[in-house]
Amino acid sequence: SKFYGTEFQPNLSPFHPFGSPVYVLENALQQQHSHNKWSDKSRVGIYLCHSPQHASNVSLILNTQTGNVSPQFHCVFDDSFETCKRDAKF
Repeated sequence: SKFYGTEFQPNLSPFHPFGSPVYVLENALQQQHSHNKWSDKSRVGIYLCHSPQHASNVSLILNTQTGNVSPQFHCVFDDSFETCKRDAKF
């Protein structure tokens, strides 16, 4: 910091780009229920922001199938948009 004369690097790991794709663990697996091994284990959502009403590691995710926004904890973020096709339509 300029005030203290020391080098300070902020921790930017909890920040993610707005609108980045997020893979959310299915509800049955979140609640540790049995799950069919041939069905999908996650669903795609869109990251909106961190939830102001929950812990700092809980994010608000837009469900692309239903259009609902819900707080989610079990997420994998794709910050560099590597899993998206150029012509993908959410």
